[in-house]
Amino acid sequence: MVDIAHNIALVRGRMAAAEQRAGRRAGSVKLMLAAKYQPVENLLAAFAAGERLLGHNMIQQLEAAEEALNAAGADGSALRAGVTNLTHTTTVIGHVQSNKLSHAMHYAQRIDTVDTFKTAQQIARRQQARIDAGEAKIGEAYPILLQVNSSGAPTQFGCEPADLIELATHISETLPLVSIRGLMTIGANTPDTTAVIRSFSITRDLGSQLRAIPGLADATELSMGMTNDMELAIEQGSTEIRIGTAIFGPRAQK
Repeated sequence: MVDIAHNIALVRGRMAAAEQRAGRRAGSVKLMLAAKYQPVENLLAAFAAGERLLGHNMIQQLEAAEEALNAAGADGSALRAGVTNLTHTTTVIGHVQSNKLSHAMHYAQRIDTVDTFKTAQQIARRQQARIDAGEAKIGEAYPILLQVNSSGAPTQFGCEPADLIELATHISETLPLVSIRGLMTIGANTPDTTAVIRSFSITRDLGSQLRAIPGLADATELSMGMTNDMELAIEQGSTEIRIGTAIFGPRAQK
């Protein structure tokens, strides 16, 4: 049986050591739980260990997990698991098809995988519909991260690095109901640490350019780093790592 609390402690130890090596403030990097395929029992175990930041790759699982957490609060199973507060933040960390966007925005507080102006436009239109329906405050912008294909992998989603600043500028200038909070990337999938570091440093440098765009000085989020490369990501300036396997164990597909 996987000891989720123990694994979280190990991950947080790795994070602290990487922060120290990089000369960064302790606790400056957030831990997002990559919750793909995780049953509610595992999420409750992570909550009992103090975690409250979830990331979902698939919208159907996002919806099911959020409904299961609501039910756990209603039927008392959360309390029996040692969780008295189910307040948490949920983020989309997988590609979102246009027909799933409404569900994504209903259940998640941010989408981290926006890589085209068309997707940003769809988010803006959906946000206006949420405002009209009273689901969001008048003028409230929906938060996003822009995904960068910093490794150049043909199988990865993400904006090309050379196009990122133009995309960000266009969204910032024309879509007031979309709020760019920073960047997200997936590190190069290779044992070559030089290539992995390069993909993270590209994203870090783009983040600096992003914050120079008028109105985006506070777009400081850099979501990069997973189980196998979290230390490299932290050393390159990540503000948020997305961890699944190191906490929940090897992923069993369903």
